[in-house]
Amino acid sequence: MTTDPGMSRRVTRLENDTESLYELVTEVRTTQDEHTTRLAAVKTTLTDHTGRLSRVERTLTDHTGHLSRVESTLTDHTGRLSRVESTLTDHTGRFDRIDATLAELVRRLPEPS
Repeated sequence: MTTDPGMSRRVTRLENDTESLYELVTEVRTTQDEHTTRLAAVKTTLTDHTGRLSRVERTLTDHTGHLSRVESTLTDHTGRLSRVESTLTDHTGRFDRIDATLAELVRRLPEPS
């Protein structure tokens, strides 16, 4: 049996190529495992953030309701204060007339002797 030196070289090269491919596949698998671990951590963080954002959204909804009630109360108070201001304006006018009447009465009083 004669051995072809070219054939031996090709077989050696194919064995080396096969070994290199196995090494590459191992590297790819290792990288893929690392990515899987990192993605799982990202998923956990995302789940945590989703929960926190849901709580923030509920709190914001609660605050919106509270602020709406405060705004309604403020509107009521504004109306009441306008009525109080109007009443005070009326009273001021009445006191001005009473003041004028008293001034006239004092003017009509005889001078003390």
